Amino acid sequence: MSDAFHDRTAELRELEDTWREQAARLVLVWGRRRAGKTRLLGELADGKRAVFYGATQQSSAAELAGLSESVRRAVQPSGADLLALGDFPSWEVALEYLGEQAAARRLLVILDEFPYLIDSEPALPSLIQRFWDHRGRATRLMLVLCGSAQSAMLDLQKARAPLFGRIDRRLHVRPFAYPEAALFTPGLSPAELATVYGTLGGMPVYLSRWDVGRGRDANLRRLFGDASSPLVEEGEFVLTSELPEAAGYFRILHGVATGHRTFKALSDFAAIDIKRQLDRLLELGLVIREVPVTEDPLRSKRVVYRVGDNFLDFWFRFVFRRRADIARGLGREVVDRMILPRMNHYMGEVWEEMCREFLRRQAAQGALPTPVSRVGRWWNRDHSVEIDVVGLDDRKVVLAGSVKWSRSVGRSELHRLQAAVETLPGRAEHVQLALFAREAVRGIDADEALTFTGADLYRMP
Repeated sequence: MSDAFHDRTAELRELEDTWREQAARLVLVWGRRRAGKTRLLGELADGKRAVFYGATQQSSAAELAGLSESVRRAVQPSGADLLALGDFPSWEVALEYLGEQAAARRLLVILDEFPYLIDSEPALPSLIQRFWDHRGRATRLMLVLCGSAQSAMLDLQKARAPLFGRIDRRLHVRPFAYPEAALFTPGLSPAELATVYGTLGGMPVYLSRWDVGRGRDANLRRLFGDASSPLVEEGEFVLTSELPEAAGYFRILHGVATGHRTFKALSDFAAIDIKRQLDRLLELGLVIREVPVTEDPLRSKRVVYRVGDNFLDFWFRFVFRRRADIARGLGREVVDRMILPRMNHYMGEVWEEMCREFLRRQAAQGALPTPVSRVGRWWNRDHSVEIDVVGLDDRKVVLAGSVKWSRSVGRSELHRLQAAVETLPGRAEHVQLALFAREAVRGIDADEALTFTGADLYRMP
């Protein structure tokens, strides 16, 4: 398992810029477990006058004792200093002490797993609010509140929350996108890199478990066919750590992953009232709501849902209902008979979203022959026509593409795309066509369509 710090350049730069501002700053950092938040904040703290305390789900007194020790290491008190004599007796005293330490000199204080601290001291957000309003704003303190319980961290930002209006920076640490995820598995081919990303998503801890010295099949057997592998139960851990009463959420995610994509189909599959749970899953980004890219996302009734994370999509599709078999020693059979024969079909949707992301990045860099302000997909009312990639310039369709997880495509796919484009509403006079394949696009002239392969996707900076 690699211990290297990969990417997170933009996130680290934003935090470093905040540090250099010198004025008091209250910063919120959140994201799912395993996303690399603690490592990111460790990089930020390196070489700085910094207190880094990770909460441990203990009593308030025990947490204060742990914080006291972290502060001692950072400021090295002596003589009659409060911390030379004992631990902080309360959070009010701790905050005042940190404010004094930052009165004239920059001090970074990171409270990691902040929701645990709230569990031990529910009044803590209100105590921080009062400190910040009366004392903190006049100091050079950079106070970072970090948490993996996304529900709790989102609640801190709501209008009625004590810290509402006090937070200076918000940083949502998301899973890596496909180009950054590739940093964890160097030396693999583009198709192999795509498969790793499709299976494990963008979580650093998951990606670091892929053994680049073994092939796809061996890795899948090791990671999902061995009952001792932590990834076999990881999907359940992700949900229950976010959503303690997770039963309804399991039904919804399993339904979406197995093809029940409309609200009615999902409701019928789950056999419960899904609105509240679905809204929460959407808020957390665990489910994504989609409409045809040409329609108003707030008004369209042509809504479908997909799982918002590749690992969870894979886990709910292939592992969730088969954990008992894996536990009984049948993991190899599960992988060989239930997963491997379906991998190409599964990768089709993953590859489509990767290609849409590729075009978004190309558009942002001005690398496409026509300006594109939005990229999505499109389907007609009865789903008889679907176009994998559609690019808009304002409201006009200016680009349309076909994406195939096939080794190669050729003129027949171009003709199918040309026919499908004729059904698109709001077309510009000229619509740029694009074809994507895993390894090669054959027999297409440059003036007919843009052509891209996996090698193109992974050449992007």
